[in-house]
Amino acid sequence: MIRTAYAAQLVSIGVHGIALHKLRSLLTMLGIIFGVAAVIAMLAIGEGARQATLRQIEAYGADTLYVRAAKVIGDQLRDAKRAGSAGLSLADAAHLRAAFPFVLDVAPQATVDEKVVYASREPKATVVGIDPAYHRLTKQLPEAGRLLSQSDVDGARRVAVLGPSVARALFLHERPLGRAVRIGADQFEVVGVLAGRAGAGPAAAEGGVQIRTREVARDVYIPITAALEAFPRIRDAADSEKDPTYHRVREMIVRVGGTELLEPARRAVTKSLSRRHRGRQDFEVIVPLEILEQSRKTQDIFNLVMALIASLSLLVGGIGIMNIMLASVTERTREIGIRRSLGASQQDIMGQFLVEATLISAAGGLLGILGGFAISQSVHLALGWETRITPLSIVLAAGVSCAVGLIFGFFPARHAARMDPITALRYE
Repeated sequence: MIRTAYAAQLVSIGVHGIALHKLRSLLTMLGIIFGVAAVIAMLAIGEGARQATLRQIEAYGADTLYVRAAKVIGDQLRDAKRAGSAGLSLADAAHLRAAFPFVLDVAPQATVDEKVVYASREPKATVVGIDPAYHRLTKQLPEAGRLLSQSDVDGARRVAVLGPSVARALFLHERPLGRAVRIGADQFEVVGVLAGRAGAGPAAAEGGVQIRTREVARDVYIPITAALEAFPRIRDAADSEKDPTYHRVREMIVRVGGTELLEPARRAVTKSLSRRHRGRQDFEVIVPLEILEQSRKTQDIFNLVMALIASLSLLVGGIGIMNIMLASVTERTREIGIRRSLGASQQDIMGQFLVEATLISAAGGLLGILGGFAISQSVHLALGWETRITPLSIVLAAGVSCAVGLIFGFFPARHAARMDPITALRYE
C-alpha cells in the first residue's frame, strides 16, 4: 500500500512537471512520436499484405499454379506476332484441361477497365471475366441468387454476380437480383450476390516477389466470353499504346493433384505453352508457395530496415529527452535542494526525474501509436491496401517507448540525485 502511494506520488509529480512546460514536453516527444508512428504503420502494411497473401493461398489451396500474361512491348510484341503467338487465350485454358491428367481444374480470368453504374451510382469496383471454375477454386458461395454457370459462359450472356460491397454501394436498400447494371456500354443483369467477405483475389506478379491482391468484395464477375466479346481491352496485358488486345486472358489459376506435383506441373505447363506460343515467353508460370517463402524473406529484410530507421528516430527522441531533462534538473536545482533538506532521499529524487522522463516518452509512444493507426487507415482508404495492426506491435511500441525514457532519463536523474543539498539551496 505504501509503495503504491509512493509510486502514485512520483507519477503525480511527473505529470505536474510535464504540465508546467507543455510545449517543451510536446517538442521533446516528437522524435518518439514519428519513430513509433512509422513503425506501427509499416508493420501494419506488411502484416496486411502477408495476411492477404496467406488468405489467397488458403482460398485456392496450396496445390495451385498461376499462369499469368506477361507484358510484351515494342520489338517483343512484333516478334511474338510475327512468330504466330496469339498471347494467352481461352484455347490455352482448354488445352491445359485436356492435355494433362494431373490438372484438376483451370480458371481463366480477364480483368477489364470498365466502370459499373446503376442509377448514377458508380462505386469503386473491379470487373472480372471468369468461368464457373473460378467459383469452385475460390470456394465462393452466393448470399442471394446464384453463381455464374457454364451456360452463361457458353452463351456469352450479359449477366453479373456482385461482391457484397459493390452490391450495397450500387443498390443501397434495393434488392439487386433481376436489376440491370451498366458496365461500359452494355447492360448486365444481376443474377447473384456473393456471401460475406470473400477475401482477396489475385493479380500475381513474380517480378516484385509478391502476390498483389485486390478486395474481392468489390469485384463484379461476368462470363469471360462476354467480357472478351464486349470489352477487347484487357487490363495489364500488353503494351497499351501498341496492342491492348494481344492477350485474351490475363491469368489462369491451375489446380493440380497435390503439392508434390507443383514443380513437375510448372515445367510441363511452361513447356507446353511455350510450344503453343511459338517459343515466345509472353506468359509466366508462378508457384504461390515459393513466392510466399520469398516474401517472408523480403519481409524480414523490410522489418530489419524499419527497425534501424525506428532506432535512429528513437535515439534522436531519447537524446532530446535527456537534454530536456538535464535542462529541467538545472532549472529545478533549488527545488531539489529544498526537497533534500526536508528529508527526501537520493532515491526519491532519482525516481522523480526517471518517472518524468518515462512519462514523456510513454506519452510520445501513445501518440505515435495513434499516429500509426491514422496512417495505416489513410493508406487503406486512399490506396485500397489491406493493413493490420497486431497487438504485438502495440505492446512492442509501448515497451520500447518506456524503455527509451528509462534509459535516457537515467543520467539526468542520477545527476539530480547526486547534487549536494547545500550547494543546491545556494543556486540562483
